[in-house]
Parts: sequence; structure tokens; C-alpha cells
Amino acid sequence: MKKIFLLLIMAMTCGVCVMAQESLVATLQHGSDIQAFYGEYALSAAHEAAEDGDIITLSAGEFYGANVTKVITLRGEGTEKTHIKSGITFTIPEKSTRTLFLEGLNMSIGGGDVNFYGSDGSEKVVVSKCYVYSWSHPLSFEKCNGTVIQSNIQGAIYACEGSHVTCLNSIFASPICEGNGKFDVENCVIYNSLSYVHYSTIKNSIISITDPSLDNTNTFSHCLTAGNIAIPVSDFGWTIPGGGYEPLVGILGDNYHLSEEAAATYIGTDGTEIGIYGGMYPFDLTPSYPLVKTLDVIGSHKNGKLNVKINVK
Repeated sequence: MKKIFLLLIMAMTCGVCVMAQESLVATLQHGSDIQAFYGEYALSAAHEAAEDGDIITLSAGEFYGANVTKVITLRGEGTEKTHIKSGITFTIPEKSTRTLFLEGLNMSIGGGDVNFYGSDGSEKVVVSKCYVYSWSHPLSFEKCNGTVIQSNIQGAIYACEGSHVTCLNSIFASPICEGNGKFDVENCVIYNSLSYVHYSTIKNSIISITDPSLDNTNTFSHCLTAGNIAIPVSDFGWTIPGGGYEPLVGILGDNYHLSEEAAATYIGTDGTEIGIYGGMYPFDLTPSYPLVKTLDVIGSHKNGKLNVKINVK
């Protein structure tokens, strides 16, 4: 009897695990038609069925990444809810006039990367309200026109061969140029180095410099820097002597908010405070579209899938 009871418990546990996995949902919207795909590989399945211009929305939970080769809109429920847990690569069809758009995703992927590939630099990518962490190259753009907005990138952003990357109201370690890639940075927090950025413009930003070597091909304006005392104030706007992040303590508080005094002192080119809460797009990771609020399983399995009712608000 005891053995039978244990087997029943094991069977029930396996059933719950399957239900939990299949309650992960990716919805694919093509015009007015909507399909649902289930489980950890739902993103790959939805992408396989998608066409350029379609919208894929991921529920809360952890999904495996994919090799995306279509120009889609990919949405999650927010950085605290929707997690892509393996590397994800986006290859944009040559000379596509559509914009590849990502929003509300947590892409903490260990040893994987988040890569965007275009063909001649004209292809467009927008990464909005995302969190990215990787051990190697967290976020890289090659031969495409990228925009990173209201995002937290735990590492460097790479503008590789032929890429022009615009960073707005975002947090990242370093802008790194490879080949003839370049950046336009505005109202950001850069917390590591400027040593590998060339032919770029950085303004209205807060920068903690660990390596004071700078390339004179860059243009800086209305930036607050904390770093080596040898850096001329005129190169940026305001410079606080000292090493690393320490000089900014008391100026930057919780989640990179400027102190009240600093917000009134360090004013950018547009008349608002510098840093991620100034400018046209104050930092906010809340997705800008309706979210899935409830996900109810109706009835039982059919053809190996769950019947799921999705409530969106």
C-alpha cells in the first residue's frame, strides 16, 4: 500500500510539472488572427508560424530563446515576469523596411548573448524596457540601426561593423565600438569605461570612468563624470575627482535617482535633469501595452495541449 501511495504521489507531481510547463504561453497575432503556443519552447514555435510584421506576446515565466529570422514585435509582461533564459539571435531580412521591436523582457542568459544582425546598416531594431545580463557580450548590434531605450543592460553595448546605436534613458557599463560602429547616447548612466568608443556623441549623461583614456573623435556635452582628476572639466560639463563610482555616492541614490540638489544643479541641453529620469523618456520599465492578467486552464488536455483562457487588461 505504501509503495502504491508513493507511485500515486509521483504521478501527480509529474502531472503538475507538465501543467506548469504548458501554462507558459506565447500568443501569435497576425492581423486579427491569434494562435497560442505552449511550454518552454513556445517562442520558437510561435516564430516558426509567424510572418514579418506579426506580434508575439510571451506570458510570465521562463522561455528558451530562438534564432529569430523574421521582423516581428516580441513582447513580455515585464522584466520581473517574462524571462528568456538562453541566448537569442535576431537576423533581419536584408533591406527590410520594418522595425524589429522588443519590449518588457528579462534576458538574463548566462553564457549566451543577445545579438542583432542586419545586412547594410539600414535595418532597424528597438530594444525597449528590457533587462539584459550575459557573461560575455550582453547586447550587440552588427550592420543595423539600433535603439536602446529605458532599458537596464548589465554589461557593455556593442556597436559592431556598420551599426549606429542610439541609447536613450538607459543604464549600461560601456559603449564599445568595433569597426566603424558608433553611438549617440543621451540621458544615460554609464558605469564603467569610455575607452572603446569612437566617433560618437554622448550628452546629458552620468558617467563613472574606471579608465581615463579617451578618444578625441567623440563629442561630450552636459555630462557629469566621476573619475580620474586629470580629465578636463571642459571635456564633459562637470567632473568630480576620485576613482570609480564612489564620488557619485550622495549624488545618485536608489535606482540612479539624482538627489534633489543634484537634479537642480546638473541640467541637460533640454532644460531637464541629466541622467535617466530627464529628457523625453524618463526611465520606467513598465510595459506600454496591455498585459496578461490571468491565465486560466479550462477543462483537460486535448491533443497534448491545454485549453487556456487569457484575460488581458
